Amino acid sequence: MKILLDENLPESLVPELRRAGHEATSINRLRLKGTKNGTLYREVAHAYDIFFTKDAGFARSVRLMKLSSSTAVKVLRVALQQDTADIFVPKFMETFIDSDFSRYKTGDDWP
Repeated sequence: MKILLDENLPESLVPELRRAGHEATSINRLRLKGTKNGTLYREVAHAYDIFFTKDAGFARSVRLMKLSSSTAVKVLRVALQQDTADIFVPKFMETFIDSDFSRYKTGDDWP
């Protein structure tokens, strides 16, 4: 799966997702930190299968957009409690591995 992480998630998730066999990167690694949400969604996120964010406003606004059937990216708001990276990342990965992403729609809270 091609995964994009928003700037509000720990960078240490990228290598963990890669170790799990996914093509993962982040807004920070793409040097797009601070880019407006609409621009991110229209110009960047479409190249990915899943875009994870902690930004409830971004997830909600994408859900309300008129999306074409060719828009494959799922924007999911990570609802796991934010913690230090050494606690958050293993929790994220454990939950990620057990998730069935076919049941989620853009704008949903995950997990």
